[in-house]
Amino acid sequence: MFDLADKIPGVVNLGIGQPDFDTPEFIRDAAKQALDDGYTRYPPAKGFSDLREAASEKLRRENHITADPDTEIFISVGAMQVIFNAILHLVEPGDEVILIDPGYDYYSQIGLFGGVPVRVAAREENLFKVDPQEIQSAITSRTRLIILNSPSNPTGAVLDESQLREIAALALKHKIFILSDEPYEHILFDGRQHISIGSLEGMHSLTISAFTLSKSYAMTGWRVGYVAAPSYIIDEMEKLMEHQVSGVTAVAQRAALAAITGPQDCVNEMLREYEKRRAIVHKGLNEIEGVSCLSPQATFYAFPNISQIGMGSWDLAKYLVQQHKVALIPGSIFGRNGEGYLRLSFATSEGDLREGLERIKAGILRLRE
Repeated sequence: MFDLADKIPGVVNLGIGQPDFDTPEFIRDAAKQALDDGYTRYPPAKGFSDLREAASEKLRRENHITADPDTEIFISVGAMQVIFNAILHLVEPGDEVILIDPGYDYYSQIGLFGGVPVRVAAREENLFKVDPQEIQSAITSRTRLIILNSPSNPTGAVLDESQLREIAALALKHKIFILSDEPYEHILFDGRQHISIGSLEGMHSLTISAFTLSKSYAMTGWRVGYVAAPSYIIDEMEKLMEHQVSGVTAVAQRAALAAITGPQDCVNEMLREYEKRRAIVHKGLNEIEGVSCLSPQATFYAFPNISQIGMGSWDLAKYLVQQHKVALIPGSIFGRNGEGYLRLSFATSEGDLREGLERIKAGILRLRE
């Protein structure tokens, strides 16, 4: 879809999940200062100690996760490296990995290491929140890992504390690891609060909690994240890092330190802008005949239902980008239960959103003539 969009002049791209904001100035200034201070050499494979300490303090303060900065925190190349390494370390060929459908594409990493993805449905009638009892039904003797992504890409759903507690109880009962992917922890609406499953009683030894600075601080290109996990998993991640890329770029780590320890006004400012855009998108989509859309609880994605249009999600997305120059992502790439939906990113300007919505409306109206 991105390739198609790139080849068509004048496309309004509502597909890419990347903040349109610049990285805040104080973070960029920290990176410039780091260059002047000589941060141009190999960094420690596990990450600079002061950044690990800052991440530990942030986790304690915001996520209520206790993690020793020396042994239980690792600085990663975004959250993607955490996901890759966690599956590599934990999943053997034939092991089953439970994941939510529709949900982010973890299938590639699972398949790469011979794992077997087991899909548990998140349904629109339940606000795209998974039923813990369905996770219970999916557990077998081969289940090795459960992957959670709350807030969720692509649906914007947020798991309630009661649901997280039920899932934690299942993990404890069956001794199954949880990989909790939390890149949208700061982008929640209507007063909702983020809860990390790793903070719940008993989950310290069974949770790999992945975080990134990409979304909260508009730092997608800096490629910095961090993970809290049991020490023996962190040890394995450190060993692998030495043979993969040596370590996260030194200058990017100094920028990350500034982001975590500096003023957080920028996060709140971006959130307020996303709230305005969410309202525009929710209203605009629901005004299109044949389209319905829940108001996302979090993230900067809307997941409109297009099942009444009578066209598959890939075909509709292809039609809209080729004939009406507006790019969205077909829901089918997020799992079998994503068919019948499109993902729209509102991490772009209000002007592009309004223009994109008009093009979607015109395109669907043409189909229904």
